[in-house]
Amino acid sequence: MNSTTSLVRLPLPLRLPHRLSRLLCSAPNPNANSNPCSDPPDSSQQPLRSIIKSLFRENDVNQLISKFKRFSADRNFRSKPEVYEIIIRRLTAAGRLDAVNDIIEHHKSYEEEISHEGFAVRLISLYGLAGMPERAAALFQELPALGCPRTVFSFNAVLTAYTRSKVADRIAHLHKFLSSHDASIEPNRISYNILINALCERDLLDDALNTLDLMEQREIKPDLVTFNTLLNAFYSKGMILKADEIWQRMTENGIQPDVRSFNAKIRAFAWEGKILEAMEVLEELRRVGLEPDTLTFNALIKGYCRQGNLEEAKRIHKQMGKKGCFPDRHTLRELIPKLCGGGEVDLALNICIKAIENGFVVDVGIVQVMIDELAKGSLYDKAKKLVKLAKSKNNRANLRMPLPCLAL
Repeated sequence: MNSTTSLVRLPLPLRLPHRLSRLLCSAPNPNANSNPCSDPPDSSQQPLRSIIKSLFRENDVNQLISKFKRFSADRNFRSKPEVYEIIIRRLTAAGRLDAVNDIIEHHKSYEEEISHEGFAVRLISLYGLAGMPERAAALFQELPALGCPRTVFSFNAVLTAYTRSKVADRIAHLHKFLSSHDASIEPNRISYNILINALCERDLLDDALNTLDLMEQREIKPDLVTFNTLLNAFYSKGMILKADEIWQRMTENGIQPDVRSFNAKIRAFAWEGKILEAMEVLEELRRVGLEPDTLTFNALIKGYCRQGNLEEAKRIHKQMGKKGCFPDRHTLRELIPKLCGGGEVDLALNICIKAIENGFVVDVGIVQVMIDELAKGSLYDKAKKLVKLAKSKNNRANLRMPLPCLAL
């Protein structure tokens, strides 16, 4: 590989997972290196957190691969799936699938671990994360030769890898894998749920429903996940009558709907402008002892905003706070532009500021809408304060101050 390729800068993770942040802040384990490689670059002397930090700071692709493979000789390092996921994501974003394959292939050399299906499933899942389902399937086929048993556990990991793939014909590949798998492995409910979800994502709703029929023919009882996947798919397409039939089928199977089930139905009515019907479903949700969540309120706010009924949208937003539900980026994306357009600039600003101060994710575009609206009303000081607040929470926020503000 030439030197130009090796110096490609890798994309950095925007935020470390919470568990990983704790790991980096924890005290080093003096016995961390239980199985060091023959000649690691001081990894036997370095605390684990220093090793991980050095990987995250490495921008040279080849050095990253080399370090990762050496550090993986440490059993404690291999027990950190979050680290593996971040590195695989970075390499994938850099277009270095060859490096992903190199790292995963290297892990076959750890004979004790690769003989355990749980470890093999982690490797299969990493192929899925990188969008390499064919490699995931190949590793699954190779497991017996590596001394690893194959069960429905690893089988389902391959199915998941296919569903995560972005290739247009992933469903065809998925069916091919299903038809060619070892007959000794019986797909379970999770297998069918993965397939139903994949079909729904591709809008192959009839096929998804046929898969539900197949489950029942094979005496595999569907669960709430099965039905919620189908309900969300059919309701989101506005196929309310068909979705109601699936709902009925769910209750006949002795499965009680949860908040997600009701949210799918409320969203379908609200987005079609049938707010009264949506509110009736909300009352039904409460009658069965459930409480609405943020997604419930978001659907209603969006429905009222689409109707131009800003007063009701504001009422739902206030009710949301009383119920202890916090607005998310979807709430703000819907509500703030409508409030600004309706002359409720102060309320929109207050909602925006509270969301940012409380650490909620707010789209930069929505903050920019708010800034532009403040500038339009010559509220330049407020616009500047909002920019300062937003940048204090996210220094990458690309916010533009309108020209009149800059002149002051």
